[in-house]
Amino acid sequence: GVAHAQFPGDECTDALWATDGPNMYTTISASPSMPEPDDTQCPSSSLNWNSSADVWFRYTAKVSGTHSITTCDIDSFDTSIALYEGNCNAQIACNGDAPVNSDCQQYYSQIEFNLLEDIVYYIRIGGFNGATGSGTLTINPPAVSNSTVWYVDANNPDSGAGTDWAS
Repeated sequence: GVAHAQFPGDECTDALWATDGPNMYTTISASPSMPEPDDTQCPSSSLNWNSSADVWFRYTAKVSGTHSITTCDIDSFDTSIALYEGNCNAQIACNGDAPVNSDCQQYYSQIEFNLLEDIVYYIRIGGFNGATGSGTLTINPPAVSNSTVWYVDANNPDSGAGTDWAS
């Protein structure tokens, strides 16, 4: 039979749209998706997925560069995440154990990865050892610097644009 999503985000084919910033989710009534993520792409961490109920997000990067994808949420559960590029089968990264952070639950996940502008990515959130719960997926794109250097000379008697020392 064909697997049907119990609710939006329960399967990759019905992934929720994620945006930059916080995205709320729950895995409490979710079903496990197959196949399980590949632990070998998780350096110095373990997903220990164990048929975890999971939720899927679809995200399109607005800019190229290193994005932070995290489940840090003081009120959440022990999460594991996997990142896929272009489709639901092309896993490119995963994490089950991010560094200790007092602003996060005791065990959360974080991926820092170079995403490409206008490419669709899939983010899969499950629980360590099958844990379930609610939480926040936060996506932080790279900071875009549009800074302008202003030149200010308090001794210059002429007001100017401030775009160089002469003005």
